[in-house]
Parts: sequence; C-alpha cells; structure tokens
Amino acid sequence: MKATLAKNSGFCFGVKRAIEETMKTGGKVYTLGPLIHNPQVIEKLKGEGKKVVKSINEVDKGTVIIRTHGVPGKVIERAKKKGLGVLDLTCPFVKKTQDYAKEFFDKGFKVVVVGEKNHPEVKGIVGNIKNSIVIENLGDIKKIKGYEKIGVVFQTTQSSERAKEIITKLREKCKEIETANTICNATLERQKTAKELAKKVDLMIVVGGYNSGNTKRLVEVCKCIVETRHIETEKELEKEWFENKKHVGITAGASTPGWVINNVVERIKNEF
Repeated sequence: MKATLAKNSGFCFGVKRAIEETMKTGGKVYTLGPLIHNPQVIEKLKGEGKKVVKSINEVDKGTVIIRTHGVPGKVIERAKKKGLGVLDLTCPFVKKTQDYAKEFFDKGFKVVVVGEKNHPEVKGIVGNIKNSIVIENLGDIKKIKGYEKIGVVFQTTQSSERAKEIITKLREKCKEIETANTICNATLERQKTAKELAKKVDLMIVVGGYNSGNTKRLVEVCKCIVETRHIETEKELEKEWFENKKHVGITAGASTPGWVINNVVERIKNEF
C-alpha cells in the first residue's frame, strides 16, 4: 500500500509565529483561551508553564497572550487597564477580517459574518461591531430581512465552495452587497492540495484537532471525493480502515505540528 502526504500540510505562518513567540515569552504567561486548536501543542505549552485562562479576570499580573483567533478590542483594553502585559498574536489574516468588518460597519452596511457562530475567531469579529449577523449555512440566510446594504466577511478557515454558495443566495436578499474575501491563502492552498490528492487515493486521513475549524473544512472537502477519516493522533488509526486500500492520502490542519503528522505517516507505513 502506498501512502502520500499532501503538500501544504501542517502549521501555517500564523500558528508557527504564535507558538514561537509564546515559547520565547518569560515570566508569568497566560494564553486567553487555547493558543491554537490542537490539544497536543496545548499540553506541551502547559509543560513549559504557559497557562490557559478563560478570562482576564483570572489574571492579576504577568503577560496575557491573545491567541491566533483574536478577541474583541475591548478585551485588550481591559487587560491593559489592569496593568497586564499584552502580547497580541492574532493571525494577520484574522486581524484583516476584523478590520474589513469594522470598515463595512462604519460605512453603514449590515455586517454579515460567514462562519461558525461559536468559534472564537467569529466571536472576536462580531465583538467589535454592533448587531452583526452570523451565517453558518444556507438555512441561516432567512435571518437576512429588510437590509438594503450588506457587507460580508468570512471566517478565515471557511471553504471557498461554501462561501460562493452563500454569497449567491445573499445577493437575492438585498439591493447592495459588498464582500471581502477574507479566507486566508494558506487555507485555500491546503484545501486545494487535499482535494487534488483525494482524487488519486482510496482513503484520506485528515490529522488535526477536533475543535479546529480549518481541519474540519479539510474533512468536509475530502469527504465529497473519497472515504475520509479525521483523527488527532496516530493512536486513533484502525486496521480495518486500510483493508483493500492501495493508496492512502494524508493531510493535516494548520494547527497540527509536524511531529504529530510524522507519527501518523510512520504508523501507516510500518503497520498497515
């Protein structure tokens, strides 16, 4: 059986930068929520003394790190007022999305965010503007009623196919619509190469955190093409998945470290 790893698998620029900067930061260090959506990396950071907190209220002194998903600006202001050090490691693509949403709002547009309403990135975007609407799927478009001008931004890890479908339907709901294509290039490239590989194999293995938005998008796009399994580590691989398979493809989300990917590849090659 042949096993092939997709190009553009694993850490993106924003995730790599966040981990490196967090590891370099000394003293009492707290990340406001998990730095990235990967349990193995979070455990490693905890081992280095970097604690995860849910709120600024849990921190009295030290440095608060703003994770890659970003937060509303008022959270950073509150941390500074408490006299805490703040290291903002919001992904540049996420920051750009926040800026576009604010720009639409200031121009008088109803802001629509296409993404997962409970995802921290989306919460960070809508937390900066009033009365925005989050669209998760085509069914949510019924929320759009009576707005003349709509400004649309996308969670950076959305799939391009879903984005196109939603925009097509939104155009029917208002007189004027402006969109900012805020799906990050790394996400698009990762999805593209995963789809290309999925067309050539009998099974796709997608490696990444179960709470990782971009990993879930990879699972979705691959499932449309071939049998697909989502795992976090090599321990979850099951022998029966590989029966009668001649070629297996492997890809990984942007928050999946190289050592986790390598462990998956090695176990597939050595055992299956």
